[in-house]
Amino acid sequence: MTGKICCLCGNFLPDDPDHQHRERLCTKCIAARQPPFRNIYMYYMFSTDWYCQFLEADLKTPLPRKFRFSTSDKVVELAERGRGLKDLACKQALDHGIGIGRGGIHLYLTDEQYNKLKRG
Repeated sequence: MTGKICCLCGNFLPDDPDHQHRERLCTKCIAARQPPFRNIYMYYMFSTDWYCQFLEADLKTPLPRKFRFSTSDKVVELAERGRGLKDLACKQALDHGIGIGRGGIHLYLTDEQYNKLKRG
């Protein structure tokens, strides 16, 4: 309860002067509690509508599922759901790609999201 060891694994924690006396987790246990994400690349382009295709992390292997949207708002929503807009630079790159009519962004999908793309 004094916050000097991890409450799950018992490893010692680094001293923290701002620590409030309560249970804490080490970085290893925090990472283990986070769901694993799969790195997927989404390529999008505009012809008569917005076309989205997905590639594996190697940027060579296509996934069978593809999408077509009438507005760019759906492309932005897809990027948000896939945790692709993690910082301002990613948001600006997506906006720039939409502005010129083509681009790509890395998405970080859960296993459930990845399996839906894999099924086609």
